[in-house]
Amino acid sequence: MFKLESYITPILLSYVAKYVKNFRDEDAQVSLWEGEVAFQNLDLRLEVLEEELNLPVELVSGHIHELSIQVPWTKLMSEPVKIVINTIEFVAKLPDSESKQRRASFQQEQRRNSKRASVEQPDQQQQQQPKSPGAASSSSVVNKIINNISLQCHNIILKYVEDDIVVSMNVQTLNFSSAGENWKPTMVDIHPVAVIMRKLLQVSDLTICLDKRNTAGRIEVCQEPVLYRCTLECRVLRKYNANTVSTSSTTRIGVFTKALDINVSSLQFPMVMRLVKMLIELKPAASEEDRQNPEDQEAVTEGNETQEGAEPTGQSVFWWAWNLLPSFDPQAPSSSCDAPIGHAFDLGIYAEELNFQFKNSEYFTDQSMGGIKRIRYTPILRISLGGLYYERTLLKECDWANVKAGLSSMCMEPLGAYRSEDPVDRNLVNTQEFQEERSFIDKSLFDENYMFADRSWCSYNYEDYVARNTDEYMLYRSPVLAFDIVEHRVPRPTSHPVAESQLRDLGLRIQYRLLSAGITFHFSQSFAQNR
Repeated sequence: MFKLESYITPILLSYVAKYVKNFRDEDAQVSLWEGEVAFQNLDLRLEVLEEELNLPVELVSGHIHELSIQVPWTKLMSEPVKIVINTIEFVAKLPDSESKQRRASFQQEQRRNSKRASVEQPDQQQQQQPKSPGAASSSSVVNKIINNISLQCHNIILKYVEDDIVVSMNVQTLNFSSAGENWKPTMVDIHPVAVIMRKLLQVSDLTICLDKRNTAGRIEVCQEPVLYRCTLECRVLRKYNANTVSTSSTTRIGVFTKALDINVSSLQFPMVMRLVKMLIELKPAASEEDRQNPEDQEAVTEGNETQEGAEPTGQSVFWWAWNLLPSFDPQAPSSSCDAPIGHAFDLGIYAEELNFQFKNSEYFTDQSMGGIKRIRYTPILRISLGGLYYERTLLKECDWANVKAGLSSMCMEPLGAYRSEDPVDRNLVNTQEFQEERSFIDKSLFDENYMFADRSWCSYNYEDYVARNTDEYMLYRSPVLAFDIVEHRVPRPTSHPVAESQLRDLGLRIQYRLLSAGITFHFSQSFAQNR
């Protein structure tokens, strides 16, 4: 007789054991069969998290105060299994040579274990092969339950320490769940052939603080947050076709925020510049050391065969986000005429309103508070941007990549002592109000009128791309400023006297386009004061 508990319980507990140190699941099984199990004060396996997420930083510590798993045994086909985390803390830093060597050793051990498992896997699959239609049906039921697991995190704390800089990030609530075609959280059935997976990540009350510590490692005065209580929504779409069965043929990630308010003081500005430079140079953890190890060359070769079409890594710090997505091994789906052949990746970031405020800051001693050290702020300038978007698309097999970005409105105005009382003289830079307030998310994952955004959204032919993205359309999406960069390869001649390595470079083309309209600059008394 098929007992769902005997299938679900080991899978759920194995996930906990994989990421938690010194975990014993004997007592947890009984509690989970009753519907809920809770754990307190869990230390995380940092090396596993670094490897799974391909993090570009080193985790110094990781701790969960409380974790609970809630299983609605009587409503498993209509309600998701919930994993709830209350207060999870991380401390991170840049990896040094010792941590890089430790990660390389861990990767080698992981490959050895994977190699042993691949040798034993055929025998295990033969033993676990379904003996009846009922067993195959139970497997699909378990697959649906696992795919629809929802995650809720309350109070996420992340600290990054770099020399005298301390970055503190706090998230009040994070929800991760499966979504339907309308991008609402729901239980989703996995189609056995046409596999399309949608995941929804909602972040509320994101706050980021940037402070300076002294030589003793202490923060003398806490500054105002750089980002305060921001709300984000991330949508992930993964699609599979017959040409790329082992990995997703289409991966789209969209991040949207309604308002993003960034405040930077004169004391924080040098630290921000250092962090920006570090982010530009930072890349996900590479494994060159491992690939050069002859002892594991065979394991690396096998890994390359299985991940031939996997997502690219090492491009920039943002590429590690692809590895956050769950893997899924579907049955071979039928090919689609409108789906590009190969692996398509798309990242889109959208902000309805983005405000930058710059302030002058200085330390002073507050005698009324017992002579403690405090910071006095004086506002200088505010820059408001509306209808902002950035999109990057990559189609690996076709050597196609393009970047699009746009801006719908802009306003720059002085503040405080620099602010003019004359309304005409008040703004340094402004633009006309844009009519189509939601045009900047056109054909994105957040466009409610474009529900079939998982179809032929990606162009891999330059003529087709230009026909879709005309100058008029670019200015429709962002009437103030729009630009795109397209990197592609033209058809190469069948015979050419140049070597193949040089011939490949001959086919590379990079096309640039910049469009702008409706920006007004005011050279006035306010401008002279801000200079």
